[in-house]
Amino acid sequence: MSYTQKGNWLNFFTPNLAIAGNATKPLAAINVAAANATHGEFICVVPCTIRQAQATVILNVVAETTNPYVTLTKYTLPGAGGTSTAIDNVVIPGLATLGQTFYVKDLAVSFVPGQVIQVKHVVVTGGSVAGEVVVSCVCEEDPESYANSSLMVESA
Repeated sequence: MSYTQKGNWLNFFTPNLAIAGNATKPLAAINVAAANATHGEFICVVPCTIRQAQATVILNVVAETTNPYVTLTKYTLPGAGGTSTAIDNVVIPGLATLGQTFYVKDLAVSFVPGQVIQVKHVVVTGGSVAGEVVVSCVCEEDPESYANSSLMVESA
């Protein structure tokens, strides 16, 4: 009997760690007080479906009037190439405290190897914000065959 694997997105994705000189750091904490920014992307290496996106507070968040959020976007090719599809936004409310995890559940976004998740954060104008979060997703293995993906090519 076989059971579907479920786990942290690092079981199914690998961070696209750019060559020196590029400031994107997909594994780094996100300073939600900094200007809006793209933090990099994670490349799918095992077919999967994202079931939940989440952001965990590692430095208290204080938002006076607006809440920062992390946005996840699916791209069909690395480097934010090809078609894009919004996955969802994870809102980090004001006065969030250390260790709290905010999540969006019941997602059903499928990936095949070679496709990517891009991670960004947005600070809505109109208030002051402070704090840091780390982002993750809960994924489930997809039994899709590699043969059904044009991005999967068997090595000679």
